[in-house]
Amino acid sequence: MKRWAFLKIALIFSSVFIFIQLLIWTKFSSKEIGEPNPRKVKEVIKALLDVWDNDNAKLFLIDPDILIDYVEDKQGGNTCGSLCQSQKKLVTFGVIGNARRSLRPVFHRLRSYNFVVVDSIDEFPERLGDTSYHVTSHVFLQDMKHPEPTIHVLILYERAAGFLWHSKIQVASSDLSFGYEAGSYKKFDLEPAVIDGLSLYIPKQVTKFLDSVAQSKYIECDHTSADNFLKSYPPDSSNEAQHFQRKARQLIAQGKEVFDKLGMRFWISSGTLLGWYRQCDIITHAQDVDFGIWIKDYNPQLIPEMEKAGLPLKHLFGRVNDTFELSFQAGDIKLDIFFFYEESDHMWNGGTDVKNGEKLKYVFPKFNLCWTTLLDLHVRVPCPTLPYIEANYGKGWFNPVKEWSWKNSPTNVQKNGYWPKDQWDSVIQVYE
Repeated sequence: MKRWAFLKIALIFSSVFIFIQLLIWTKFSSKEIGEPNPRKVKEVIKALLDVWDNDNAKLFLIDPDILIDYVEDKQGGNTCGSLCQSQKKLVTFGVIGNARRSLRPVFHRLRSYNFVVVDSIDEFPERLGDTSYHVTSHVFLQDMKHPEPTIHVLILYERAAGFLWHSKIQVASSDLSFGYEAGSYKKFDLEPAVIDGLSLYIPKQVTKFLDSVAQSKYIECDHTSADNFLKSYPPDSSNEAQHFQRKARQLIAQGKEVFDKLGMRFWISSGTLLGWYRQCDIITHAQDVDFGIWIKDYNPQLIPEMEKAGLPLKHLFGRVNDTFELSFQAGDIKLDIFFFYEESDHMWNGGTDVKNGEKLKYVFPKFNLCWTTLLDLHVRVPCPTLPYIEANYGKGWFNPVKEWSWKNSPTNVQKNGYWPKDQWDSVIQVYE
């Protein structure tokens, strides 16, 4: 095991070293030959397409700059447009990989046609059966005749949760469009396109794909930290705990289906998020599942669509413009949905005490959203995640707490006034 770890590190560093040498060689070569002729971008891509073996894996263009030009200029049939006029020094293509199948024959063929090939190897995050796999994650190609542009081939792998994933690259370059962070995408089809007279493939619904690039960041649950937690606090293996885990997964999947249908971005929040962050799992003594959503993404069709999916409304608190909160029942557990409001320097969601109409505010530092996996489901989480967790649970979030008061326990709760009694009928609605 130690020997393999050493070999893995050596392999990574050797790949990094070769890549750096490749970049240095490109830099000094370009000085000698002057600025690259824009037409060479098209020539290099044509040479690549002529050599690539489509029987192994279909290559498709995903470079955002070129695709944006293609969509905006509609120059697909021209002989000198998006590719021919490009000044890019690095152009990105994609390929759908297979963790069980090697791309080595393709690389060997490219080398035989005077391409320099540098690839990066990463461990596949999921075990296939009882076996862990190391896969090619990023490939850099250079045509020896034309040192620029470099071709970056991003290899996407299908994960168990049904999405496409790529790893973070070991060495970042300012020219990279993909690889600064690990990324994930919903599966997409390909369609043929003609760009500057070259026939190639691009993602179908290319505008939708381009929109997803900015929201593609993926973070893995920290399994090492989770293992340490579970050593100190062994998981509950009772029938009740297993029953809750199954029901919680089903509820997340049901909620996700409705939210995705309505185009509403949600993230796992509160106790559900804590379980993912701390133990890569659901907290089985919890009584509910928690989603967060920005109030600006709210769709009034949410309630009827949830009820159509078999999740009746349990309670509605507040108004859309203030302290809005919904809860839906799923048998013996419920799905709580907290709506977040954005201020200049923080975000917050509200709560309402049904006994006296008191309004509460839970304050969070600003955050973005990243993708992850929970119970083999593709879901979003706030990122960075730790400040969000610490805002809600304090510095002691690592230690389990079985007695939790939604009103008094959170470290970020603040009093926020009261709902007038004459408004209670509309702002405090509880259903059996």
